[in-house]
Amino acid sequence: MSNRLLSALCASTALALPGLVAFSAPASAQASAPPSSFSVGANGLETVVVTARKRFENEQSVPISMSTFSQDDLDRLNIRTIEDLRYVAPSVHIAPTTFRQDTLNVTIRGQRDFDSSSGQSVMSFDPAAAVYMDGVYLARPVGLSGGLFDIDSVEVLKGPQGTLVGRNTTGGAIMYRTREPDSSFGGYVHATLGDYGRAQVQGAINIPLTDQLFFRAAAQVSDQRGYVANYYYDPASGYRNSQPAMGSNKIAANLSLKWQPDESFDVIVRANLAAEHDTGSTYHSISAFDGKGLRFGRPAICNIPGACIGFTDLLGHKIAPYYSSYSPAGVGPVSTDPANYNSLQQSVLREQKYGFWSTEQTVSNRDIGHYQTVSATVNKDFGDIDVKWLSAYRWWDNRGTSIGRGLPYDTADYEYITPDYKSYQSELTVNGNAFDDTVKWTAGLFFFQEDSPHDGGLFYLFIPNNGFPQPGKGITLQDGSANSQRNTSYAGYAQATWSVRPDTRLTAGIRYTYDERYAHMGTRTDIFPATPASTASVANGVYDPGSYTLNGISYSGITHACTLTDRSGKLLPLSQCDKDIYASFHKPTWTLALDHDLWDGTMVYFTTRSGYRSGAINSTAINPAVTVAKPENVQDYEAGIKSDWSLFDMPIRTNLSAYFTDYHDIQILTALPNVTLATGPGGVPCTQALYDNGSCINTTNDNVTLNAKTAHIYGAEWEISLIPLPGLTVTSSGSYLDAHYTDYTFTPPAGYLLPTGTTNLSGTPFPLPTWQTSQTVTYATGVHDIASVPVDDVSFTAHYYWQSRYNADLRTFHPSQRTGSYGLLDLRANITGIAGSKFDFGVYMTNVLNTPVCMPEYNGVLNSAPNATFGIANTAGVLQCVPMAPRMSGITLGYKF
Repeated sequence: MSNRLLSALCASTALALPGLVAFSAPASAQASAPPSSFSVGANGLETVVVTARKRFENEQSVPISMSTFSQDDLDRLNIRTIEDLRYVAPSVHIAPTTFRQDTLNVTIRGQRDFDSSSGQSVMSFDPAAAVYMDGVYLARPVGLSGGLFDIDSVEVLKGPQGTLVGRNTTGGAIMYRTREPDSSFGGYVHATLGDYGRAQVQGAINIPLTDQLFFRAAAQVSDQRGYVANYYYDPASGYRNSQPAMGSNKIAANLSLKWQPDESFDVIVRANLAAEHDTGSTYHSISAFDGKGLRFGRPAICNIPGACIGFTDLLGHKIAPYYSSYSPAGVGPVSTDPANYNSLQQSVLREQKYGFWSTEQTVSNRDIGHYQTVSATVNKDFGDIDVKWLSAYRWWDNRGTSIGRGLPYDTADYEYITPDYKSYQSELTVNGNAFDDTVKWTAGLFFFQEDSPHDGGLFYLFIPNNGFPQPGKGITLQDGSANSQRNTSYAGYAQATWSVRPDTRLTAGIRYTYDERYAHMGTRTDIFPATPASTASVANGVYDPGSYTLNGISYSGITHACTLTDRSGKLLPLSQCDKDIYASFHKPTWTLALDHDLWDGTMVYFTTRSGYRSGAINSTAINPAVTVAKPENVQDYEAGIKSDWSLFDMPIRTNLSAYFTDYHDIQILTALPNVTLATGPGGVPCTQALYDNGSCINTTNDNVTLNAKTAHIYGAEWEISLIPLPGLTVTSSGSYLDAHYTDYTFTPPAGYLLPTGTTNLSGTPFPLPTWQTSQTVTYATGVHDIASVPVDDVSFTAHYYWQSRYNADLRTFHPSQRTGSYGLLDLRANITGIAGSKFDFGVYMTNVLNTPVCMPEYNGVLNSAPNATFGIANTAGVLQCVPMAPRMSGITLGYKF
């Protein structure tokens, strides 16, 4: 860690040098230090200063919907990471991606990310909600699970932010600032102990080195044992996995140095360093679904792996059939063979005895990552003009495994590897006033580039019905480790707010973005074990008499082949298995807003904005002709009111908004049948009708990138705060979402057809909850004495979050896969200034009622094993879900100096 700190500080200093040369001339002007982000106004309500429009403004004067939080808010509400914002910010839904704790899918106002665990490069598809840390764009969802600590403010902006924030904000943006160094000496230490092995220490120190140079260091170390107990055991080999899932170990540091030679000029150099090791996500098996009739000539129940056909998994563990026999007439009694211990149905029965927070997973889905960011910000005030220049460099590495969804066998291994991601950013922002301060304007230039070489993964797959790996029925490895991507973005923007009258303002802005994307695709396929005969059945396959070792097991003979096809859909030979794809996109985005003060403290507004999510190159697609997705576009209309008022001397804040979003060119990733080489009866070309009737041969399924047409999103948000009694604050917030695909149709590219079944999602809802509500009651008692021990204050906080069930298209799923609504209650009590000292003490409890909550799949339904089996005629499966955290409690102790 010490070498990284030294490197980071050196890099930060280097970033600052151009700004020092350009702006070091002193001038007399207003202080450039930011105002306090949170303070209490004369009416007792909090005054919040935000930077949503790249200048310091009162939140109540900004004509967009947003949620803001201070570090005290985060502590009081038990907000430890960005993911936890889903419980307190309306219209926000954040969840880890499938299999990966360290990667977050951030959804704001229905605009969703692609599920980032689906095997594509981390850079294939851009997010729909941007995350900025101290002005630095965190372009990828990997590593967003780090802790929030030593925070000055968190701003959650709702709706497209395409003018000032930029591309990839079609849903909104999350912007947080860490605390800056200042001229006061001080700091704090804060420790937390809780159940499930929670242990956390964080602290910060602020040191004025001179009267112009200030230094701040903050760090946090946290450890949390997993809350899902793992009971996996293989009696035959004695292999056991008792690693609890959903645990983590995190360490992070924020270092900053500020030089301020006068009130008009300052330079801030920052280094943000973090490392995270997670024990992995997992699934709990809830129940089995027994289908009726026959499927592939066998009873439907045989669809469950290990039910009727035994197999040997990738660890070499033998799984005997659950049933002793089967025939078209049905299945026999449960087998007494001890080797069926890890058949899926046996595992389901055991997990029901263990309880909801349990699993039997062969190998944990661990991940580990290291994330570093250095930045330099130069601020210069020239009187009526403020200039800000930001430059940043971010680099990180990450690797992990996605073995399975809590299954007692290993048949699919995905190893994801991002060895050397790096990004560069530079942004110049100029703020000014004109025409006797009746016009406030902002203009700027933005540059961003990111590279991720060799960031594909290794995917091992074995089909259980093949029994055991053998030539012709071997293990397939798709090796994407040669894949690489580079994305570059340029933009210029300008926005101005004109005070038409003292009580009325008009805002207009525009941004032009130009994006360049490059991807190198070189995915190979290896099949083992193999023989010359089995290799001959693989197009352009090359036989290798060597061996491949996986999980300590050696397999003789390997078939090497290229995974990619040419544009006509024919598999390429190995000698041609490297393709470079280039794409560019450009788009203007704009903002137009009108706001009016009805009376002092009450503003109404109407805002319309366009948004743009950049086009994509999907490096997991195997046909270069269908790898590129066009950009997504949104047009947003929002009306709202922000009001501070009182009722019988009771201060009340009421922020209400309603919006409509017109969503176009929706990026989709789907599997389509490739019929380039397929034929129908008598050798005729395979048509859609013949394919639908199952009359085509030699078809393959390819991963294809396309754009569907349109969707409409309607919604509303509210945040209401009131102080009915001195010290008592009640806050109610929430959101309503009605998001539907209006036209999901698309035309298959040449050589492809539509798959059978339901692919047209027109008229179906987005897989998100319709309602989210958050209720918080905080009471500062004013008590100054506990059992004759003097204290500064005693406060209590209760927070209750509720959401409705997920909407989902259930046409191809079983009704039991529908999720339910749920509510979570958290409590906290704090004592400050114990015995006249600077010590604080607190106790907390989350999920007080120990409510079992299932996290659904990306499509809004509970999982089935094997995947996509529920809802298909004459089949069977096992219902599964990712358990969310149970009741947790602990204590905190803090000291300020």
